[in-house]
Amino acid sequence: MLEKRIITKSSQETFDFGKYLGEAIDFPLIIFLQGEMGTGKTLFSKGFVAGKGLDDEVTSPTYTIVNEYGNPPRIFHFDLYRLQDPDELYQMGFEDYLNQGCTLLLEWPELVLEDQFDPKLEISLESRLETPEQREIILKTDNLKVAQILNSL
Repeated sequence: MLEKRIITKSSQETFDFGKYLGEAIDFPLIIFLQGEMGTGKTLFSKGFVAGKGLDDEVTSPTYTIVNEYGNPPRIFHFDLYRLQDPDELYQMGFEDYLNQGCTLLLEWPELVLEDQFDPKLEISLESRLETPEQREIILKTDNLKVAQILNSL
């Protein structure tokens, strides 16, 4: 497994890194976004969506569970925090999202998808104590195509 660590020093740098990664990845991907509340998962997602050339307003899908970006949709952004088990996700048609050939950004995947399937890219965001806006972004993948992109960072 390839692991890469990136330090961002501000919210803008976290957004910019998400945008850079969105530009670099030109194929559908399942991305697990992990981190405590307030670590920048949605901010990273905003950058990623912008990197795909989409000007949609990106908001946290905390209450809607899923937001769609692009027309037709190219990115589905899930927040799984409020779900109790994987059955709830599959009852809302999760397999349909998987089969559309789009990128899926999944916040809080560990709560309901721990053993369901492996992501193509796992991203953990952690607050750093040096400054309130500093983040450590840890990227992990077993996917060769994704690893090549991460190695070029």
